[in-house]
Amino acid sequence: MAPSLLLALAIAAAPAPEPSGAPPAEEAHAERLDGWRHAIGIGVHSAQLSSKEGSQYTFHSGSIGYLGSVGVTGPFLQAFFLVPLQARQDGEVYSTATYYRQRRGADLLLGAEHRWALGPGLELEAGPGLHGTFIYLPGKEGYRDFSAFPLGLGASGVLRWATRAERLRRTVTIDGYASVAYDFRDPLHADDLAHGFAVRVGVSMGLGAVR
Repeated sequence: MAPSLLLALAIAAAPAPEPSGAPPAEEAHAERLDGWRHAIGIGVHSAQLSSKEGSQYTFHSGSIGYLGSVGVTGPFLQAFFLVPLQARQDGEVYSTATYYRQRRGADLLLGAEHRWALGPGLELEAGPGLHGTFIYLPGKEGYRDFSAFPLGLGASGVLRWATRAERLRRTVTIDGYASVAYDFRDPLHADDLAHGFAVRVGVSMGLGAVR
């Protein structure tokens, strides 16, 4: 039998290679979206509270804080320090610096997120979570203190763009973020809160694995 015929028969009889699982494109896609994301963000925060007695309070604040998440689908944390700048009570607008000795606050959103690739170096992350805002405004002499701790549910979205810069072996990202929340309980006011809304938007710079 001719050598070429023997070679052809050997090739035909060889077992087909076993599939390696996910296609290479899918593996690269999952690797791109996996891992940690860390960022420091600045922005604005607005909270509106309505009491069961019919009063309405609105606070506009500057905010700075941390945004972190892990995994294609996994947990996320957003924790921000607030500086209330303007307050509104039943339609009247006030500067918080005029009536309060200190202006402090915090906003926390903790939940689960999922990531999507939108294009080269661009990804979207979004998900729901538990929400809480704390506002602490001790009044100046002759004025009343005000504190609030509305709790509820929220959701967040982060749009990330990967730059070509790297720090600590990670890609530097420029992000835009936004969150909304609906609050329905305030333990500091004996559950007098009828409902509350909170909105936070801003930009951040972070470290990620986006490529």
